[in-house]
Amino acid sequence: MVKEIKTCKKELDALLSGGVSPDWGREAEKLLVLIKFFQHERLIHLIVTMTMSLLTIITACAMFAVGHEAMAAFALLFVLFLTLTAFYLAHYYKLENGVQELYGYYKKLCEKAKNL
Repeated sequence: MVKEIKTCKKELDALLSGGVSPDWGREAEKLLVLIKFFQHERLIHLIVTMTMSLLTIITACAMFAVGHEAMAAFALLFVLFLTLTAFYLAHYYKLENGVQELYGYYKKLCEKAKNL
């Protein structure tokens, strides 16, 4: 998804800097549909990120609540969940910032549509 957002931003940069005068209102509508898709993806990744964070916290609590026999297994599980949470946070951060930048492009397209 992050790659698709980057591609979308490159296309919008080319459209906004080009000499061609497209139907700005239509372009804004197309971008709004894309933003809705990206927002849905962002919501799904937020749910997954929060779930992984919760599992990480529960595993950390369980690691200290059990005896020494099971502590190694919970420690391994904790490291796994912590690693996955870190990667999900990084991905969610990129998604969030990408969608925020698309909001700026949408505003520019709306301004161009109003200037006609």
